[in-house]
Order: sequence, then C-alpha cells, then structure tokens
Amino acid sequence: MTLKRLFFAGLVLGITALIQPALAQQTIKIGVNAERTGAASSYGTHMLIAAQIALDEINRAGGVNGAKIELVIEDNRSSPEQAVIATRNLDRSGVAAMLGPIQTSQCRTAFPAANRAGLVSISPGSAAPGLTAQNRPWTFRIAAIDSLIVEEVIAGLKKNNPNVKTVAIAVDTRDAYNQFLVKTVAPAVIEKQGLTILNKDQFVEMAPDTTDFSVFVTKLKAMNPDVLLLGAGFEPAHGFLREANRQRLNVPIFAGQGYITESIATAANDLQLWAGQPFDPESPDANVKKFVAEFKTRVEKELPGQYVSPTYIDASAYESMHVLADAMRASKITPTTDPKQSREQIRAYLATLKGYQGLGNVINMNQDGDTVKTTMVYRVRESKWVKQ
Repeated sequence: MTLKRLFFAGLVLGITALIQPALAQQTIKIGVNAERTGAASSYGTHMLIAAQIALDEINRAGGVNGAKIELVIEDNRSSPEQAVIATRNLDRSGVAAMLGPIQTSQCRTAFPAANRAGLVSISPGSAAPGLTAQNRPWTFRIAAIDSLIVEEVIAGLKKNNPNVKTVAIAVDTRDAYNQFLVKTVAPAVIEKQGLTILNKDQFVEMAPDTTDFSVFVTKLKAMNPDVLLLGAGFEPAHGFLREANRQRLNVPIFAGQGYITESIATAANDLQLWAGQPFDPESPDANVKKFVAEFKTRVEKELPGQYVSPTYIDASAYESMHVLADAMRASKITPTTDPKQSREQIRAYLATLKGYQGLGNVINMNQDGDTVKTTMVYRVRESKWVKQ
C-alpha cells in the first residue's frame, strides 16, 4: 500500500473513531409538559419523579434500539396559556412525543396545539370526558375518565349507606377541573344513581385563596344533605376537611380524582371520605411494589414532607413512559429517525394499544384515545385510605 493510501486509510479510521462515540451519545428525546410550579405543582413534581423512575429503568435495560432516552422538560406553570407555549417549545425541540400536561385545564389548550403540530401527547392525569375525542388523532390519555370513576365511587358509597337520597355540592370557584366535575360530569351520574342534588343551581362556592372554611361548612350543614360532593383542589381540600371534622359534618363525602394521598386521609380523620382511581398502591403485584418503594425513596429525598405514596397520576406517568419506549422499539426508531416519521409511528402504535400490562392493571386504548382501566374505590377509615 502506498503512503498516500495509508494516509487516507488512517484518515478514514480517525474520522470513524470520532463519529462512532458521537452517535453512541445521541439520545431520543421525549418532551414533558408538566405543572412544575403554580397551583398544581405538587402533582407535577411528583409526576416527574415517576417518569424519571421509568426512564432510568428503560436506559439501564439498554434504552431503545441502542439509544438512551432523554427528557426535555417544560414548565407550564399550571397555566393553560403557558401549556400552549410549552407545547410549541417541545415541538420545535424535535421531541418524538410529549408526556403531559396533567390537568384538564392545561390539556384543553395544549391538546389542540399538539394536534396542530402533529405531536403525540399523552396526559397521565386529565379525566374530563370527551377531551381527546375533540383532538384526534394526536392526543391520548393513559389516565382515567371521571364519569366512570365517579359512578363506581357513588355505587360503593350507596352500598355502605343505602338510605342516602340527597347531595349537596361545594366547589372551588376557579379550579377548572372541579368546575367541570360538578357542573358537567357529576350531575348526570348522581341522578343516574337515584340521588337528588339539593343546590344544583346554587353551589356553595369557595374562593381558591380561602383559609377559613367555617362559613362554607356551616352552609352545607344547614342544608342537611345525606351526601356531600367536594369539588376542591388538593391544597384547599385539606383545610375544608379539617373544618368539616371540627364542625362534625358527619355525612359521606366524595370527590374527584387526585385525593388518595396520606395527607388527605389525615385531614379527613374520622370523616367518611370516598374517592376512586385506577391504581392500587397496596397491590401485591411485584412491579407495583417495586415502583411504590422506589417512588417513596425518591420523594423523601427530593420532596421532603410531601406525599410519598404514588397517585394514579404518578402510576400513569410511569406507564406512559414504558408505553412510549415500547412504541419506539416496535417502530425501530433511533436518534436519526426523522421526527415526523417517529411521531406518526408512535401515534399508530398508541391508537391500537390493547392488552398492555400496566401497574396492576391492563391498558386498552379506545377509539377516542382514552384508556379504559379498572376502578379501585377507596374510603377513609381512621385517617387511612382503605380499598373497598
């Protein structure tokens, strides 16, 4: 071989040696549109821990088609307007898919933006009926649907309290999720279960910055209802429940999703509080136990003093990450795959998802982009949530 050929051969080998490590370091990016700050930050920060647990598992097992997965995180600040900006930023960054937002109020604006961009979006928390159906074909929810959850919760409550006939409703005036719950979702389900709403045209309305709930509890007691529907966010719910205990509001209370945490059960104390979700953190399933233990360890380290038992939102975020990884494996997606092609392949995979083993349940995607899961119904007994 001539010196010239040796020179070029050496040059090629040198370039290859430089390129190969660079390719090995490339990642497949998944965007996260999360409520890291603002009113829903407790949910958002916990959800990110759950997503990171799944990410670490995936990458330890070799990643996807030889490449690691990387999260690109945008804070939507618990704001519908900012959720749109976060979606656009993630679209421009070339992510293969987007996890989030969590809350329905943010999904109402982010989903249309994702649909216009042709960006797969999976919410692990939004539960308002019909939301994904309005934003086909790019939006999905691996969460739960409120109408199904509420119906199961009321059925369980009635089984334990067969003589109940009337319901009074209290709601946070600015919480979009709970406003939709008490105005649109719950009334039809309540009436279907044979109950009558006492204040259907005049709910007891609570300002979001309320610290003294005594006047609201007093109003509700004066109505003498058999059951109370509490439509309040995670933080104000604590103050309401403590005041309800103080005034001995001894009627069954039920709520939407997101309540099944240790702090809510402690605030409820001796109240008969009911709620439901499609995840059982006490399940004997080995994968559930492993996830719950790791989640607790990380929360205690990263979010000291906050709830350590994962909610359905956290479980759904974990499941969503694994579903996305499997979608990319099946489609042979790599860091060099065209983003538009990656998104289309992931969308097609999700649209036909059936019989997928989640955390203690099986995930089936319906034609509207919503998953159907088994509902677990809980009530508080002696400051602890107990599965019914």
